[in-house]
Amino acid sequence: MKKAFYHCDIFTLDQEKIIKDGMIITEDEKIAYIGKMEEERLQDCEETYNWSGKWVMPGLVNSHVHIVMNILRGVGDDMLLHPWLTEKIWPLEAKFTTDLAITSSKAAIVEMIKSGTTLFNDMFNPIGLDVFKLYEAVKDTGMKGNLAYTLFSNDKGDEAIAKEAYDIAQYIKKDRSLIRTTVAPHSPYSCSEELLRSSVSIAKELDLPLHIHVSETEKEMNDCLSEHEATPVQYLADLGFYEQPTIFAHGVVLTDEDVALLNEKGTSIAHNPISNLKLGSGVADISRLNRAGVNVAIATDSVASNNNLDMFEEMRTAALLQKGTHKTPEAMPAYSMLKMATLNGAKALGYEDTGVLKEGYKADFISIDPRDKIHLQPLENASSHLLYAASGKDVSDSVINGNVVMENRVLLTLDEERIIYDLNYYYKTL
Repeated sequence: MKKAFYHCDIFTLDQEKIIKDGMIITEDEKIAYIGKMEEERLQDCEETYNWSGKWVMPGLVNSHVHIVMNILRGVGDDMLLHPWLTEKIWPLEAKFTTDLAITSSKAAIVEMIKSGTTLFNDMFNPIGLDVFKLYEAVKDTGMKGNLAYTLFSNDKGDEAIAKEAYDIAQYIKKDRSLIRTTVAPHSPYSCSEELLRSSVSIAKELDLPLHIHVSETEKEMNDCLSEHEATPVQYLADLGFYEQPTIFAHGVVLTDEDVALLNEKGTSIAHNPISNLKLGSGVADISRLNRAGVNVAIATDSVASNNNLDMFEEMRTAALLQKGTHKTPEAMPAYSMLKMATLNGAKALGYEDTGVLKEGYKADFISIDPRDKIHLQPLENASSHLLYAASGKDVSDSVINGNVVMENRVLLTLDEERIIYDLNYYYKTL
């Protein structure tokens, strides 16, 4: 099926190319044409959308999130990371049922779609859940992303945990839907050496990326140096990480040697500025990572530590933090930050055909209607507004893999009202 989206201003993020009064024609899941408005092209399209005056850009990529945790928004505010996890988050996650997890995940997907995200990278605590049922429910939402079983060392035993993770990863990989997977050990401090090695083996056998929390706090760094006589980045290298594409969430505390190793191995960093600030973990120096050639993507983390999934807010915060900490406004230009939240994120997740708008790429894009929004005026400065003034609430439409999943802020694949009701019902059961 061919669809046309026309009379819009298109910010392709392909070499900062902007198409005024342009049009995008999609054929099935890909972009078949992108360029200036040509009325005759509408004749071949089964569906047409007059997006007159709207701004169009690639969908945002949330490179590290925990969608099953969405029900825990507002739980454990104002705590450091490790007590927050052990005293609040993990005990509550142990009470999750499959139906609660499904509702919580759908709530996260509603929030992501409505704020402009079209691709996400998740890891979730599988304790007590029918993971296959959860996967099928997420798959039916029309969202695109990675959903991964998180490996922890616990009483179940490392061998059993690795076997379950392998079976789930193999199942998701074979399905070939919009939802893919990674191998996702939680962190160096919550997994034994054996389990970390098993994670690498699974990733190599199934040819999947690895996704793990790394170097999030000074405590983690100091504990790792004390126990292993290596930084977390170096410790994971000794265990065989980097033999598969790897995504490190956070990277707040890194040595110069760590940064050089990340660049050498092609490892991506998922930068979570607001979560890191809220948990008192610090500010990752992504300007240094950029200069070293490391691929940096943007992420929100979970709503329990953020407390929302608005990638526009995340981008703006990330950019301003670098300008402030380096005391130069040139530390993070707008175009560089927009790329981090789109193309860099897609690259980190292994999606080579999304993140920019050009022919042959997947049709993953969003629109913003600025015409009645005073904070997005004057219209001529749209390139600035996308980073420094817009928010997720400004997103009007969302197209994922060629499918319109939101039109004029109305969701077409999810029942938002029912999800809100169910989420509050299940929260009372915790």
